[in-house]
Amino acid sequence: MPPRFGVTFRARRALAALAALLVMLLAAACSSAAFDPSGPCSGDGRAAGAYPDLEALVPRSLDGRPPDTVDSGRNCTSAKLSTLAGHGVKELKFAGSTWSSGPDAGTSIAVFSAPKLQADWVHEFFLTGAENASTTETVDESKPVVNGRQAFRIDALNGESYQTVIDWQDGDRVRVVLVASFIRDMSKAQHEQHVQAALDAAGG
Repeated sequence: MPPRFGVTFRARRALAALAALLVMLLAAACSSAAFDPSGPCSGDGRAAGAYPDLEALVPRSLDGRPPDTVDSGRNCTSAKLSTLAGHGVKELKFAGSTWSSGPDAGTSIAVFSAPKLQADWVHEFFLTGAENASTTETVDESKPVVNGRQAFRIDALNGESYQTVIDWQDGDRVRVVLVASFIRDMSKAQHEQHVQAALDAAGG
């Protein structure tokens, strides 16, 4: 199957190491043909246009470029929900725009929706995934202010990839920005510029 978002296997492997949730956003996995976004949530699925209302909330431009892919879906299996299940999340809907910024880099800007979903739950999910990844060398946390709201940030060095995940509450939804940069192609300062551009595109 072709990559979902036009990034290489090495980049997808690095991104996926942060947390299983990244499979929804960046991994090379084709949606199941049986996925019915209007039916009971008996399995995980995703497809372009599955949830137009959520897709309407993600940006369609980053540094003047349209996204390589925009799609949406939902997860309801314990494997995909992971720590979110411990907070009572039974069905997580999502939409995301994704850009490839090179052969070993990518940016995703997403929105997640579930009853009573909290930004700190999403942070916990990503943090757990980052800390448990076998190739993660460093994991740093911070709490910036994004668009006037308290946000949660993770910066990780995973193999040869700078990785940043920032999430914050936006009403009853949680917005997420994820940026991965190949360290041989850019400096940490350049990576930070990509992070800021993604926050600007996300309205942060």
